[in-house]
Amino acid sequence: MKDVFVLLNNNIRELFRQTSFWIGVIIVLQILMIWLIIYVYLELSDSNYHFYMNTKTSMESIHHVKIDKYDGSFERELSTEEKLIRKQNQRWHLRKLFK
Repeated sequence: MKDVFVLLNNNIRELFRQTSFWIGVIIVLQILMIWLIIYVYLELSDSNYHFYMNTKTSMESIHHVKIDKYDGSFERELSTEEKLIRKQNQRWHLRKLFK
């Protein structure tokens, strides 16, 4: 991992030497903006995915039932096949990339 950062640092330094300073700054800022837009999009889509998480505790305490976080139905024992399907349908998230 250290080698990757050293390589990136050397490439960015060489970019600044070959082009004018402002062109290099604009390129780096564009890369950071694109990364930020992708990250914010993934964060927003991830927060929309957990629809039943917000009301789960209050609904459980009022009605004395257990609510499933996956689809909002009443909680029940899942078969092995259903567990596998839920695991395969998990959304990819940037946090998984950095773990």
